[in-house]
Amino acid sequence: MVPALTQPTRSYIDGTPTQRRLGFVAASIFSATYVIAPVYLLITGVTLVRAKRPLSRDVWLLTLPLIASALIPAKILPKFGRWLLQTKFMACVPYYFEYEEYHEITDQEVLKLHEEGKRVIGCMHPHGVFPFVSVCAVTSTLQAKDGFGDGILDLPTAVANVIRTMPILKDVVGVFGCIDASGSYLKSRLQRRKGSVVLYVGGMVELFYASPKKETVFLKQRKGFVKLALRTGADLVPVYLFGNTTSLEALKWPILAKISRKTGVSFTLFWGRWFLPLPKKVKLTYARGRPLGLPHIENPTDADVEKYHALYVQKLVELFDRYKKFNPDYADKQLAVE
Repeated sequence: MVPALTQPTRSYIDGTPTQRRLGFVAASIFSATYVIAPVYLLITGVTLVRAKRPLSRDVWLLTLPLIASALIPAKILPKFGRWLLQTKFMACVPYYFEYEEYHEITDQEVLKLHEEGKRVIGCMHPHGVFPFVSVCAVTSTLQAKDGFGDGILDLPTAVANVIRTMPILKDVVGVFGCIDASGSYLKSRLQRRKGSVVLYVGGMVELFYASPKKETVFLKQRKGFVKLALRTGADLVPVYLFGNTTSLEALKWPILAKISRKTGVSFTLFWGRWFLPLPKKVKLTYARGRPLGLPHIENPTDADVEKYHALYVQKLVELFDRYKKFNPDYADKQLAVE
């Protein structure tokens, strides 16, 4: 097994009380939007149906955020997000979570791969209600002198189509640069120069499997990403997000898991601090492994896919075991693969 890094690549454990308070407020905007957006849409829809004067001033004021969301061009959101996530306000988010990250391949090495015409799929595990570890990671790299810089725009995140189209929610999540998660689009993108992508392989269903004793990734039935990488010549980079499933609690009824898996959206009740949709103060840790070094096989056989899928699972479990000791909530946990 590859030895773990002994020191974090970046650390945010020494924040001031003010930085932590501001970080809590900034982080809460994201998780609160998951509740506010659908509730707002429901209220607006009911109001429009029942309004006796649908063109009245009050109705117009109620629908104004909806209209504004529809008019905001999707293409400007990642550039706006790059500016927003570099502000001093958003830079406080990692301090709230006492965030640390470990890079076995650095941001600069990833950028060098891009310059050489190579593409990678950043495979994130697990998903959780909201990926706060990823928020910290993006904020961190944009603040760092040796971070991705403008190169972050070449690393968009693939998300379910409903996330990209739901008013209000699409604008908040869109600041991270979101693209279509369909197989055809990802194949097209990965064949381009600098066509790398970030992918949450297990999807939202993973949040329903988390427990205090065990961490679970939904991976046994997820083999399409391996086949996609082999066919396009892209490489796989495993990333483990410690804390993604502990920053918010979720209702884990099996029927909700089934609906979430079908739709790609988290259909559940969730809560955190003060039983509100606000993140709990837990430690977050980001661990990025080395690329697997996959070959380019234009027409991989089932045996090829099985072989490299097994290799990926092995490397992910090893990555988890190497770095869990740096997060007290995970030190005694085991990683299960379902």
